[in-house]
Amino acid sequence: MAKKRWSKKRITTATAVAAIAVAGSGLAIVGPEHAWETLAGKQESKDSLKEFVKEHKGINRHSQAAATVMEKLEGGAETAYGPNQWNYENLAFPRSAVAAAQQQGSRSAFQAAAKRGGPPNVGTWSPLATSNYVPGEVTYTGNPSHVSGRTTSVVVAPDSKTAYIGTAGGGVWKTDDVTAASPTWRSIGDSLPSQAIGTLTLAGNTLYVGTGEPNGSSDSEAGVGLFKSTDGGASFTQVTGFNAYSKDRGISSVAVDPTNAQHLLVGTQVARHGASSVNGGRMTPPDAPRIGLFESTDGGATWTQVIDEPQDTVNPATANGADFFRGGVTKVAFDPNNPGTTYASVSDYGLYRRKAGEAAYSRIYTIGTPGSTATSSSSRLEFAVTTKNAKTRIYLGDATKFNNAVAGLMRTDDAQAAAVTWTTLSDPNKSSTGYDSYNFCQGQCSYDMVVSSPPGRPDTVLLSGSMNYNEIFTAHQPSNGRAIVRSTNAGVSFTDMTNDTQNNGLHPDQHALAFLPNNPDKWVLGDDGGVAVESGPFVDKSADCTNRGLGAQDLANCKRWLSAVPTSNKEVNSGLQTLQFQSVSVGPNGVLQGGTQDNGTWESDLGGWSESVGGDGGNSYIDPSNSNIRMHTYYNPQFDVNFRGASPTGWNWIADPLLESGESSSFYVPVEGDKTAPGTVYTGLQRVWRTTDNGGSQAYLEKHCNEFTGDFTQTCGDWKPLGGANGDLSGSAYGADYAGPGNYVVNIAHAQRKTNIMWAATRRGRLFISGNANAADPAAVTYTRLDQTAKGDKLPARFVSGISLDPANPYHAIVSYSGYSAYAAGGHVYDVTYDPASKTITSKDISGNIGDVPVRAVAYDWRTKSVYAATDWGVLTAANGSNNYLATTGMPQVAVYGLTLDDAGKRLYAATHGRGVYVNRTN
Repeated sequence: MAKKRWSKKRITTATAVAAIAVAGSGLAIVGPEHAWETLAGKQESKDSLKEFVKEHKGINRHSQAAATVMEKLEGGAETAYGPNQWNYENLAFPRSAVAAAQQQGSRSAFQAAAKRGGPPNVGTWSPLATSNYVPGEVTYTGNPSHVSGRTTSVVVAPDSKTAYIGTAGGGVWKTDDVTAASPTWRSIGDSLPSQAIGTLTLAGNTLYVGTGEPNGSSDSEAGVGLFKSTDGGASFTQVTGFNAYSKDRGISSVAVDPTNAQHLLVGTQVARHGASSVNGGRMTPPDAPRIGLFESTDGGATWTQVIDEPQDTVNPATANGADFFRGGVTKVAFDPNNPGTTYASVSDYGLYRRKAGEAAYSRIYTIGTPGSTATSSSSRLEFAVTTKNAKTRIYLGDATKFNNAVAGLMRTDDAQAAAVTWTTLSDPNKSSTGYDSYNFCQGQCSYDMVVSSPPGRPDTVLLSGSMNYNEIFTAHQPSNGRAIVRSTNAGVSFTDMTNDTQNNGLHPDQHALAFLPNNPDKWVLGDDGGVAVESGPFVDKSADCTNRGLGAQDLANCKRWLSAVPTSNKEVNSGLQTLQFQSVSVGPNGVLQGGTQDNGTWESDLGGWSESVGGDGGNSYIDPSNSNIRMHTYYNPQFDVNFRGASPTGWNWIADPLLESGESSSFYVPVEGDKTAPGTVYTGLQRVWRTTDNGGSQAYLEKHCNEFTGDFTQTCGDWKPLGGANGDLSGSAYGADYAGPGNYVVNIAHAQRKTNIMWAATRRGRLFISGNANAADPAAVTYTRLDQTAKGDKLPARFVSGISLDPANPYHAIVSYSGYSAYAAGGHVYDVTYDPASKTITSKDISGNIGDVPVRAVAYDWRTKSVYAATDWGVLTAANGSNNYLATTGMPQVAVYGLTLDDAGKRLYAATHGRGVYVNRTN
């Protein structure tokens, strides 16, 4: 999947101020978030799927839904602002940044709850068995596959079998034989205080783990330091001497001197500090340490910063802090010919070298605009060091080589020379073999860019980056996508590694590559879809180009690119439970559906737990009377409905009225069905919207709006806004507090047994109830605001993260809040009862001993009176109506973004953001 990059379409200060002025909100209160809401609403409404399909004839006949293809080819609001940025702002409100003290205090409070033990009679968690299967209709090649969550780092042990991987939100995993037909994976990083892994390095029997992901995305979460294991991952200890240099940052590279294990070099990079191991954000705290290169000569006890270039500073008046990658180190390496010489690549500056005996590093390659703030968000350099004719050769990728915007590849054959000379291998001319490496990371270099050369093969170099979507989402495909390309002539020309001889393809967005020590023609790679093993021998498949309808130049290029493709692209994701789920919905007979960040929406009845549609997967719905009718969401208010169960080709677009409204919304909009009136579904933007027939008739939608076969000549979807003139729940009609589009609807709860009762909440703490949500005339629906009428404990003016209604009493709810009490007063869990006669509520803070721990979601077990609270570290439970919160056992420390209790109250599902789905059979 294309990732939410910081560099593309980033919101500038001027844009933010202008957008806020349009929104009519005060900067001091709501902050520059309005830049996102205003711009996103306008941008998404102007490019409808109908217009896209019309402009790209036949595009919806490709494998992959048309909406996913549109996201890839045209980009979208998510490239500037991801779901974790949105989460981060909700946590920080009313501030712009979360301080380390709150993050650490939250974790400490959870650990204290864990030490109190698990409450009785509330069950235990177990992972939902998954196959990670992806049908051919959801892959780029049409061949089925398996995926797991984003993998950021890979190392292979000298035995060429044992492999370790680091993930963006699922911690560290290990297999004893990555070359096996089906490797067995096990998590070894559950004890680490952060599950966001930036880099792994294996030196002898010591495994170094750098936390904090340095990849340039809105959910590249900052880490909590450097760790190491000397027993194969059975246990870890923290390199405490590095703590002061790594908090709120990502560790990008760790290098150990091959002649002295006490000599360490560590590079740090910008990452975004959030409240958990996976909850990223776009504002760096003001006390974050400087980024750069650090050196220790005593095994990590003490450190010295040895590269410290001018870098970006945080501007709190902007939407994203305006601090990017300038001065951050992406990679560090010791010279294979002379370990006394070391190299480090520095974003927005170049490649640095320090020879043995030299006191300081000097630059041996300089980018076109060194130190420029204009290229800070896009400049990245990656390199590979090897030996050729007893001299040190370096392959160097520069993200801004051409016109300060397009990546290119360089090579030097003597990196030890007094004056290093570089040969530019890339060429923008399509008729040149240099075109093979031109723009190799497709404008996403700050997120996915790798340069690799296998030991002993100095003429071989591999470039890993983003999929070239323009070359696969077209009627005449000149390549297989060129996600990874390989050269055996020292970078002069390359061949396409994306598909093997059986057309098994790689997942887009490559982050890591490690060669097997005993076989340089075989390597393990990490990407947004998990882990794969790729290997030769390399086979000529250029004959495939002849039937693609290509012009002369494209045909020549295609034949060169496909002249040596791998024999095998074998994904090894079965058993890797690292998917990042947003939520889970439950349907009749226990059918499950869940959306994942960047890896689509999954179903439990499609040959097991399988991906049914690609793109970002948000919240979802299954019709309570017919499990074959389902809805899923992408990011923003973009909906599909399926009348054919989990069929990957059955999805029909129904989002036109929502996008055309121009209203602001969550990154993932709420979805709530009326169990008493099947077909009635609610969602929230600034207003609550409703459909009473699942978005339209099956015949109409399948003819005009099917993602694969629709003609898109008619409007898709029949959503109607509720409430008429007073339907805008973010508006001034309900008060002056935080009025404006930034206070949109984030949660909706409909009574299971009363078709007229619906609760709704907005981002900044407004809480509503409607007593006629089922009114035939949508404009006749009315609301009563509740949060300002509380008798008892006052409700917080913070993000309402969950509303769990009591099935026996639709006027009784458990309401949860994100954010920190330290920033905006109030607790995190409340018991709320509405009196329809007085139109007031009685509220009680039942946060008890939960601590200042933001709650992500809440579930009320109406049978036992137990309350389950999802946090950034796991699930806390107050049993049997008590306020004593304890950590429910069986789940690793991982952020939980959604809780769903089935209608029978027998099974509770937790959507974790990095470890898949867990189930608690409460009995």
